[in-house]
Order: sequence, then structure tokens, then C-alpha cells
Amino acid sequence: MIIGKKLDIQKTIDGFIDRVFLWFIPHSIRPNHITVLRFILVPVIYLLLRLDMFDVALVVFVIAASTDFIDGAMARTRNQITEVGKVIDPVADKLLIMSVLLYIGFDYFIVKIFVFFIIFELVAVLMGAFFSFAVGRPLGANFFGKIKMILQSFSVGLFILGIVIKNYVLIEVSEYILFVALIFAIVSGLEHIRVSVRGFPKTLK
Repeated sequence: MIIGKKLDIQKTIDGFIDRVFLWFIPHSIRPNHITVLRFILVPVIYLLLRLDMFDVALVVFVIAASTDFIDGAMARTRNQITEVGKVIDPVADKLLIMSVLLYIGFDYFIVKIFVFFIIFELVAVLMGAFFSFAVGRPLGANFFGKIKMILQSFSVGLFILGIVIKNYVLIEVSEYILFVALIFAIVSGLEHIRVSVRGFPKTLK
């Protein structure tokens, strides 16, 4: 029942993105192309932040974060899901968030925790990808991971906005949102472990 509701929510979101954004993207552009664009924008955002071009960095970050939802919806609605995409998509997400967190610095305790956790996630994703390809069953993002990415993106965007308009209340609020995102990140990781363990014996038969 819960899984069915998650699928219904996902289909509704995908349908909305398809109607609003995907109609002008030609089918020759694949979801992985969009993901690669997110990879390219990661160092651009970090450089803009280092140059104190916070307003431009915010715009580019919003665009980059939006590509996460666009490539996923494209893959599902156009039946273009690939095994490679299941791996590079979460890696691009984590590097995007990491680029901003590294600029923010380690003065914030939650940032220290999150950067460590993202590094752990990156290692887990790459190791998991190797294992999954070996047994022929790569894992995609789960529902909790998607919520985590939304919260992360909103938190980081809010932080940059707080810098732009010099509103330190927004910066403080972004820290609390990032903490909630960390909880979903942990739940997402546990869910991946649960699915992997449950599917492991079946893949070896």
C-alpha cells in the first residue's frame, strides 16, 4: 500500500514536469545528457561563490538543482532509464551539494557532519555500483533519497539567498533544514542496505 502511494506520487510529479518542462526538450537529448550538464555546473557554481558572485551563483545553482528532477522525469516518462544513469545521477547530486558546502566551510557543525556523510555516500554509491553491476541489478534512488535531495537543495539555495540579501535568519533556517535532510539521508542509506541485502540471494540463484 505504501509503495503504491509512493509510485502514485512519483507519477503525478513526473506528469507535472513532463507537461511544464519536457515538452520543449527534443527526444534526441537523453536524461544522461542533462546529468552531465549538472556535473559541468558544479565547478562553475563553486567558482562563482569564490568570486563573491552570489546572485549569479544562486541562479546557476537553481538551474543545476532543477536538472535533477528533469533528468529523472525524462528517464521515467520516456522510458530512457539506463544502468549508467542510476549511478551518475546520485553522484552528480552529491557533488552539487558538496560544492556549496565546501564553500560555506566548516564553521557550521552540521556542515562538517554532512560533508563527511556525503563522502561516505559517494564511496558507498561507487562500491554499490560495482557490486550491483557485478550481479546485474543496479539500484536507483529511493523515495527517501529524493526527499533528501529536495531538502538539501532548498537548504543550500536558502543559504546562498541569505548571503545575497544579508539575512542571517535565512542562513540559520537553512541549517535546520540541512539537519532534517541529514535524517532523510541516513534513512535513505538504510533503505538501500535493506533492498541490497534482500535482493542479494535472489541475484545469485
